[in-house]
Amino acid sequence: SSEKLYHKKVWENYLSYKQPFKERNKSNIGEEQCEKYLESKGVTYTRYGFDCLFDVHWKKFMLIPEFLRCTPDYMVMTDDKAMLLEAKYCGEILRLKVDDMRQYGKWNDIVDVFFFIYSSTKRTHKILNYKKLINLASMCEIDRYEDNNKPYYKINFEDI
Repeated sequence: SSEKLYHKKVWENYLSYKQPFKERNKSNIGEEQCEKYLESKGVTYTRYGFDCLFDVHWKKFMLIPEFLRCTPDYMVMTDDKAMLLEAKYCGEILRLKVDDMRQYGKWNDIVDVFFFIYSSTKRTHKILNYKKLINLASMCEIDRYEDNNKPYYKINFEDI
């Protein structure tokens, strides 16, 4: 189908973990799928984190303190509470930056942080809270991005 070809093209050309940051982040499939899910469930949400990856030069963006740069993507409201939601996109393997997870932990100390993780190869999503994801990550291999040598947790989507 055309949707399957689209996901394959995005994955191969834009979001490969071996690509430079700008190439890896050309697409917002994780966020698109997250919003589609939230809307289908009638969930109240608002954009919360930065959405300026290409509006602001990376050198200027890096002037923002790391904690604020790692603001989760959405604020989600239920009938009785608000929580933060970070949207992620992967194929078979979810790659989570170690530094980002440390910052999400700080956010989780303020308000519950959840993750919406969409796999293009499995064509499905999973939702879990920060504590479950960091516990899973702590049992996984740590690898490094080729372009910046930053460490990331290498998590098999099937294990989530």
